[in-house]
Amino acid sequence: MKRHQSRLLVIASVLGMLLLVPLSWLLPFPHGFSKPPVKPDEWVQETPTIRTPFSPPNGGREIRSLSVHPEGNDWLFVECARTGDNRCDVMRYQWKTGKLYRYGLPTGYTYPYAHYSPQGNYIVMSRRRISGHSDDEQRRSLDAMQILLMRSDGGGLEVLPLARGNKLSPFMSRDESRIAFWRTGRILPPGQRLGLLDFDIWEFDRAHATERPFAGIFKFVSGGQAQYLSGDEILFRTFGPAGHLWSYEPLYGGSRIHRMRRGDTRLPEPHVFSGIKYAEMPTMDRAGNLYLWGQTPRYGLSVIRIETGGQRSAWQPGVRFVPQELICDPAGTYLATIYWDQPMDVTNRPGGLAMLDIATDTWTAISLPLWRDAETIPVSTSACGMHNGAQGCSINSRSD
Repeated sequence: MKRHQSRLLVIASVLGMLLLVPLSWLLPFPHGFSKPPVKPDEWVQETPTIRTPFSPPNGGREIRSLSVHPEGNDWLFVECARTGDNRCDVMRYQWKTGKLYRYGLPTGYTYPYAHYSPQGNYIVMSRRRISGHSDDEQRRSLDAMQILLMRSDGGGLEVLPLARGNKLSPFMSRDESRIAFWRTGRILPPGQRLGLLDFDIWEFDRAHATERPFAGIFKFVSGGQAQYLSGDEILFRTFGPAGHLWSYEPLYGGSRIHRMRRGDTRLPEPHVFSGIKYAEMPTMDRAGNLYLWGQTPRYGLSVIRIETGGQRSAWQPGVRFVPQELICDPAGTYLATIYWDQPMDVTNRPGGLAMLDIATDTWTAISLPLWRDAETIPVSTSACGMHNGAQGCSINSRSD
């Protein structure tokens, strides 16, 4: 049963990453961290695990791109309409008060990804024009995709001066001086659900208004959740490249966690954790503790914490809980997650929000207010120009 569920999750990830939006998000660790495959007679590290049965109710919401403000109370995510124009809005939820907010961003666009900056001063997001449903219209909309930056209070909204092309899931460096994002190099031919392939991480320098690949061009099969670990290192989740997928199971135990340094031209290998298979959804707190979703021989799929000293702990919620995204509170006091509704629908991805209190080993399903009941946060645009005097363009500029 455990092996069957793991294989279903892998299949769901591959199907999801081939759809236009949303992307299936996966992450990387660096060359020096990868280890050879474990031999049968080698010692396997145990992962102390607490059984925490959790069967959250179906949330019925199409939400994704979850991030947590550094003060710990505010969650940022994107919610997409399941009817009409399928517009995605940037939402802000305060879990201590239960209040839901929606940013009043310019209409005529959909905002499929948004994240808080590590210091919480900014929100960086992707947007594209709402288009028709034909392949040609979708392709034009993708090619004109933009990345926007605004203050967390909704002020100073601006478009970054980036080259044309599909730009997804931006995130900021710890000092907020750079913005990294996934750029795709290929769209499948018409009639194949307009899938995206050949993902690489690019980086925008705010001071100089320049963009370039963060490291080499590797053409990963998918992009995924990512974060800066330092000024020159990124943690992320991914599959690929396509020619290497066959080796992920026998060599790396199905791990999708990577780590990569700026300028490294060597293909990053997935990080292997002794006694853990199918490791994915990595997220790291300020103290350097790593959290992930993975499978251990004794307990199956669990949320796992690996401390900086190597000590482990895990929470096994049972088969009724399957996360889409997993994000730690920067202080390391809880984990926020978007979970799949059951049965899983990999096309529409309905789900809900939940959190795990690490001190009490307790899961809680979030009763999220309805989209229509959200309070609107006004958004104001910046004057033409980028921060620090670099040349830019106004929010109303068009790339199509």
